[in-house]
Amino acid sequence: MKKCIAMSAALLTLGTGTAGAEPYQVTLLSALPEFNGSLREGVALYGSVDMGINYQSAGGKSLVQTQSGGEWTSKFGLFGREDLGGGLRAEFNLENGFLANNGTMQDSTSFFNRESWVGLDSSTYGRVRFGKQIGTGLPLFVDVFGTVGTNSAYTWLGTAVVQTPKGYGYNSDLGAGATQLAARVNNAITYLSPSFAGFSTELMYAPSNVAGQAPTAAAQGALLQWYNGTTYLTANFNQVWGANGTSTVRNDLYGLGVVVDTGKIVLSGAFNQYAPKLVNDGIARVYTLGTIWPIGRNAFRASVVYRDTSGVHDSANKLAKDSALGVMLGYDYTLSRRTGLYARAGFIRNYGMSTVLLNNNPLPTQTGSTAPELGTTPVTVSLGMYHNF
Repeated sequence: MKKCIAMSAALLTLGTGTAGAEPYQVTLLSALPEFNGSLREGVALYGSVDMGINYQSAGGKSLVQTQSGGEWTSKFGLFGREDLGGGLRAEFNLENGFLANNGTMQDSTSFFNRESWVGLDSSTYGRVRFGKQIGTGLPLFVDVFGTVGTNSAYTWLGTAVVQTPKGYGYNSDLGAGATQLAARVNNAITYLSPSFAGFSTELMYAPSNVAGQAPTAAAQGALLQWYNGTTYLTANFNQVWGANGTSTVRNDLYGLGVVVDTGKIVLSGAFNQYAPKLVNDGIARVYTLGTIWPIGRNAFRASVVYRDTSGVHDSANKLAKDSALGVMLGYDYTLSRRTGLYARAGFIRNYGMSTVLLNNNPLPTQTGSTAPELGTTPVTVSLGMYHNF
């Protein structure tokens, strides 16, 4: 049986499993027609509705709110497949993210902000896709909390959403040239090779689609992965040109990841490095460890994420300390294969000049200034439920 391992709708087919026990994370695929075997041909509607009550605190300011997407991003999508014969299939995916607490779109500028692609899948030659899709960053399931936009320290420290006097930016504490590879890449062309002895590789190229811009690429990268039914290993390299500042500055992004999923326990680890190629810009490194411990209908989760930097300069152009530690704990209770309850609690401790956010909670600013206070520790606690359909 073809095995899949996943923590989000944008999943990778990894190869034929050899382990006796089904990986725990495979049980989360029951609502996803691309992977659960329910759709051989035709079009399927799928999605998630996730709602919770969230408490946030940062620098003495607190907030209690309803919040969408605490475990699964609230979304709906259409996945289609046609059998063309000879082991070849045409496929497409259109997926919209929304906020369940008020019904608004997750991205007001893009209706299908999560997936918008069409492609061909061959059992012999591999898979090619064109459009907005998951890129060649480390797969989302490397984070045991699924890299959701709310209750995940990995999301906020890994993408490094930094508050500055001018607003928010990805890795913007590293300097003017720093940016980040988007989880879902616009204009992407990807190729995923067939699996051989558990190995497969994915290649991506995404043009900027801007006339006269040099370089013509917005992002390009490669992902190598190996899976034997229990253990998943991956390494990647990406180049991306800045969204924060000038589009001509190249950022080199490196990643390593491992997930061991026996069905009785999940262990994961990851390393990411972000290096903008602009003089005097710094470098960031992110280290992650996580686990899921399922017991019947219960599952306990924990992750520790540490972000460290080198070569970062303060406003006086002096080298400065800039690091942050994040911890996230979680508990899930499964009511059925599609419905569950969850609890989350975590924090990010900022050191030196670090000003990384957590759960989109703005840091307080210094008196009479737009600069955020230093040394803050944003905290989040959530209770919620989800239903996948």
